[in-house]
Amino acid sequence: MSSTIERYLLAEKAGSEGVWDWDLRNDTMFLSPRFKEFLGLPPGEINRPEDWLDHVHPDDIDWLYASFEGQMVGVSLPFQIEHRVRRAGAGLSPDNGDSGWRWLVCRGMAVPDESGDPVRLVGSVADITDRKHAEAQLRKSEERYALAAAASNDGLWDWDLDAGTAYYSPRWLSLLGLEEGSIGNSPDEWMERVHSDDRRSLREALDALGGENTVFQIEYRVHHADGGIRWMACRGIAVLDAQGRPVRLVGSQADVTDRKTAEQRLLQSEERYALAAAGANDGLWDWRLDTDQVYYSPRWAAMLGFAVDSLSNRIGEWFDRVHPDDLAGLRTAFDLHLTGEREHLQHVFRIQAADGDELWMLVRGLAVRDGSGRAVRIAGSMTDITAQKRAEQQLLFDAFHDGMTGLPNRTLLLDRIGQALDRNRRAGGKAFAVIFVDLDRFKSINDALGSSVGDRLLKTIAERLDETRRMGDTLARLSADEFAVLLDGIDDVGDALSAAERMGEAVARPLALDGHDLVLSASIGIALSVSGYDRAEEMLRDASLAMYRAKSGGRARIDVFDSNLRRQAMAQMRTETDLRMALEQDQLVLYYQPIVALSSGQIAGFEALMRWKHPERGLVPPGEFIPLAEESGLIVPMGRWALRVAARQLGQWQARFPRSTPLFMSVNVSSRQFSDDDLIGLVSEVLQESRVPPSSLKLEITESLLMKDPAKCRVLMQGIRDMDVRLSIDDFGTGYSSLSYLHKFPADTLKIDRSFVQAISSGEGNAAIVQVIATLAAILGMDAVAEGVETEMESEFLRDIMCKYAQGYLYARPAPADAIEALLLREAEEPLALPSLA
Repeated sequence: MSSTIERYLLAEKAGSEGVWDWDLRNDTMFLSPRFKEFLGLPPGEINRPEDWLDHVHPDDIDWLYASFEGQMVGVSLPFQIEHRVRRAGAGLSPDNGDSGWRWLVCRGMAVPDESGDPVRLVGSVADITDRKHAEAQLRKSEERYALAAAASNDGLWDWDLDAGTAYYSPRWLSLLGLEEGSIGNSPDEWMERVHSDDRRSLREALDALGGENTVFQIEYRVHHADGGIRWMACRGIAVLDAQGRPVRLVGSQADVTDRKTAEQRLLQSEERYALAAAGANDGLWDWRLDTDQVYYSPRWAAMLGFAVDSLSNRIGEWFDRVHPDDLAGLRTAFDLHLTGEREHLQHVFRIQAADGDELWMLVRGLAVRDGSGRAVRIAGSMTDITAQKRAEQQLLFDAFHDGMTGLPNRTLLLDRIGQALDRNRRAGGKAFAVIFVDLDRFKSINDALGSSVGDRLLKTIAERLDETRRMGDTLARLSADEFAVLLDGIDDVGDALSAAERMGEAVARPLALDGHDLVLSASIGIALSVSGYDRAEEMLRDASLAMYRAKSGGRARIDVFDSNLRRQAMAQMRTETDLRMALEQDQLVLYYQPIVALSSGQIAGFEALMRWKHPERGLVPPGEFIPLAEESGLIVPMGRWALRVAARQLGQWQARFPRSTPLFMSVNVSSRQFSDDDLIGLVSEVLQESRVPPSSLKLEITESLLMKDPAKCRVLMQGIRDMDVRLSIDDFGTGYSSLSYLHKFPADTLKIDRSFVQAISSGEGNAAIVQVIATLAAILGMDAVAEGVETEMESEFLRDIMCKYAQGYLYARPAPADAIEALLLREAEEPLALPSLA
């Protein structure tokens, strides 16, 4: 613990005592405000031993020096000495009575360094002038009352050695919780109440009185009448007869339990702080603002690759190494705390290490203020969070980029298209275009030559397309063989056509892979911003529609979206109408995909997936109608229906297949339903209707949905969580949430997106990403569910990294309720093996 905190803690706990601290290495001394009051000195820093010692009475100075020297030569017990000091401004003569001379009792001890050599003397002083004067006045009459007056609130005792009796004052008795008359006058009554561990040392101190040793002081523990333990400070003197033989022992004792407790707490606090700092592996720093001197701990220096003795005590050793872009923010964080505008200092910044590496650091600190509230010192810790920041940056990069090619993905492309639309709406300016590129016959090449060759082919094509990209344009990979380019700042459609032709030519250049001469072509669609788009998705959709028309026209062609493609929009309208009818005519059904506990291989729960039984088109997969339902708002009533049906089905399965841990059901919640619907009310109704345990119902929310309005989502999620319903973040890793936000959401589960799981063996870092997400879930107290598991290798890897759950075609495909029920029956009959629907 820092020295100033230590001093003021001691001063605060000591009550009426003053505190002093003599640094033997630089011969400086700290005197507390109360000590300076004893000396009659004005407030201000006193940093010379002479400022104390020059005030000591000439007859007492040698005894005081002897006490100091005894500590410096290895005396282990603290010393105590009474001496006189002259108050500032008083007369200089020692014989001038009471004009300026004060009696102090000084206690102290040495503080050694690691080698055992004393480096500091620390202690306390108390003003005993009143007691000394009282002793002088009463010495002529009765010693007992002289001691009573001097001891003030202390308990008095008087031991007649010849008679073998002892007197205990009422105050002495009350310190032990005793009443007058409750004990006899035997000294044994005293000793019996002394703690057994301290009894011997007290007897030795009393026995040692006599001859020249007529005064003693000792601290010991006693048993209080209430059953507790109290600490006592006992002082005594021997009364000698004419032959110098002790005939009486008289003295006083005071309850110092509070002080001893404070000292113990201080010691524990120091130990805890030291252990915490060592355990956290943090570097410590301490900046004295009055002298502008900074202490850097060995760990602080080592974190930056320096030896501690190679650093000066300047603040520049720190600030001069901070990244230029972060220095102003760090200084501002310090200023806001030092001026009192922020309660604590906490800031993240980058700093250059000795080897030139850039490290991320988290600094925390707290200022020490004087009586006026002005910061005079600030101390704290610095934590290396480089690994955490790099993992977060990598996760963020992966969320916005394609793992194979490193190009931006669909999410990042849509974001940049949206920014271009916003700029165009606000300021007008030049038009822009979206070019959609699809590789013709890539699937056939991939199937014939294998995915390894196919992956290398895609990387080569990505590099070629990137070579045609102008500075400022965005090239993205959307799916296996689909790319798109945001072409910004064009004059007319001719610029877009020229760019598309360059891309087509780049794709068509012959290439050789593993002895195969390959020639590819691309179908390319163009959408222009002049069509008046409101949403980025619409523009990308129209570019894809133009690409499909180009492909249907014979491949290796370029087409521009125009009004002729509106026919497809009309088809979407017809689909929307059919979807409304589907709601009314019960054409929607739920399929259920089992979620397997990887530790046992048994079914733990299900994900409810919506399907559409179209009277003409047959079973329509969700990808063909869910986006349209989301866009039209139909997803809200569809979601209500799905939640009710899924919960009711779960209740039936739980009743028929009881388990110690009930089966659970995951139900997807759309962004429309999450934002516009009374979701909490709906969930409450569903729980009442289905009577399933709330903890067995799990709502799945996409990562990107959470980040649209984190504060609102957090409130709504907490309302759901308060009902004991579980929450799952779906498609984790594909969105753009920050790790700093994740722990703020009351979620129970992270679902690892299938794109990461199915690429575990790709060697592109996806296995590491999956492991990071699973580990992150464990750290945050969440479960991890891996989606899209299709191979035993993927399943084994997930078990090895302690991922709790998985789902995918390896275990079972989504199936209607009757097929799932048959699966549960077979599992109940064969508990050691999961019957497969794969």
